[in-house]
Amino acid sequence: MLEYAENFNFDPENLFDAIVVGSGAVGLTCAIDLAKSGAKIALLEAGPEKPLQNSQKHFEAARATGHHLPGLHVGRFRCLGGTTNFWGGQLVPFAPMVFSDRSWVSDARWPITAADIAPFYDRGFAILGMEQVMRDDAAVWERIGVNAPPRTDRIEPIFTRWTPESNLAIHFRQDIMDNPALTVLLDAQVGALVTEGDAVTGVEIRIAEKSGLRREILRGAKVVLANGTIEIARLLQLPTADGAPAPWATNPWIGRGFIDHVDCYAGSVKLTDRKRFADLFDNAFVDGLKYSPKLRLSDTAQQKAQLLEISSHFVFNSSIAENIANLKILIKGLMKGRVEKSGLANPLALLGTLRFIVPMALRYLRYRRMLNLSDAGIQLRLTSEQAPLADSRITLTATDRDAFDMPKVEVDWKISRDTVETLATFGEYIRDYLRDNGLAEVTLDATLVARDPAYLADTDDANHQMGGARMSASAQDGVVDADCAVFGTRNLYVAGAAVYPVSGFANPTFTAIALGLRLADHLAQEL
Repeated sequence: MLEYAENFNFDPENLFDAIVVGSGAVGLTCAIDLAKSGAKIALLEAGPEKPLQNSQKHFEAARATGHHLPGLHVGRFRCLGGTTNFWGGQLVPFAPMVFSDRSWVSDARWPITAADIAPFYDRGFAILGMEQVMRDDAAVWERIGVNAPPRTDRIEPIFTRWTPESNLAIHFRQDIMDNPALTVLLDAQVGALVTEGDAVTGVEIRIAEKSGLRREILRGAKVVLANGTIEIARLLQLPTADGAPAPWATNPWIGRGFIDHVDCYAGSVKLTDRKRFADLFDNAFVDGLKYSPKLRLSDTAQQKAQLLEISSHFVFNSSIAENIANLKILIKGLMKGRVEKSGLANPLALLGTLRFIVPMALRYLRYRRMLNLSDAGIQLRLTSEQAPLADSRITLTATDRDAFDMPKVEVDWKISRDTVETLATFGEYIRDYLRDNGLAEVTLDATLVARDPAYLADTDDANHQMGGARMSASAQDGVVDADCAVFGTRNLYVAGAAVYPVSGFANPTFTAIALGLRLADHLAQEL
């Protein structure tokens, strides 16, 4: 059932088995999995069904006070499906090494192992309609008929996988509308948690009406916060609905250890073997699924040189990039039985791309590869993890409040100066790798090569907000335990990238989905 909160009957006798706050990738998959187990679930979305400008304005109140963080405003979406309305759908499991003891990265430790989460990556692929996905990279190279790029003691070629339907509100539409165990409430802004002793018994929902804010209480036996790193940290720092300090209020780690990925353009790429380069780095399509080649810093090199985990990909710039992008949107929409208006924005411009379409189509039909146009050059793009810092944190303003009478958010994103060493060293490894294999010549940024900390000013975030409620073995070192339960309470849980103590380079969404499915299993057993 899908309903707006203003029309919902908040009967105090209407008790849910679990309330999941946030309908993004993690909240949706967790709530739907729980509802399929027979539990009575309420899924709360602070925004409307579709992205609306007046709803997005709510995020404008947040302020970045540290390193430049554009994702604070443009990387969050307040609607059903959350950021999945706009992401590409790239799925990357964390490398097993991320869960190991990497003392050179941080003293923070995952209290779970790669083996603990591995089955839920498999579940994640299945629930996202990717049962046919090829998990073995070697098998992908074999299927597309290309010899794999050489692996060295420094460079490991990998594939990332992409979900065929990136908008999870569309993917789960039938479950949302037809499962009687699932109630989805829209425009349901959670303003505080309701507690009795050390138990969370519900949430206070704040509904904006012409006459002012209406406050309603929704009761649940379990409460899961899956509303994104920033909003999770805010809720955990607020008093309870009755104005009292929360049972977990004294935990020093709430809001601390905020991390993102450090992204940068490291240099320009000039091809020396265009065909071989295209064979190795053009996207591949197998059985309807997209696979993207990347180059990753090997485990051996990370440990030997004491570096962060990092990967690279290539940005192919074209003078008709916008028209090609619109054409792809149009074709993708037609294949799914819906037409995206943005793909029809300029029909005459689309016709002008026909001379490029023929070779692109032939390459796709014959080899299942996507031709990358690069008449405006190729750039080397790096994505690095960052070492978590305790003073990189999410805090609340003392006096400024938003339209829902909640304190506004401030994020002081801090990046260690040592990050430059990882970016520079890996950039040099990639340069040497491409040159030694006769593929391309890379000209690296001179400031990067010099290891000048000023280079960090030219880096940005990846819209991958993580940390602030990190997982640990005890409350002295984190906010949630190995089951994502908040220390200091019996039935409050956090699902999402907020629990990451360290991250690796990978897009955080897939691991967050896997952790959410793992939590759903845990809650289903308890319920």
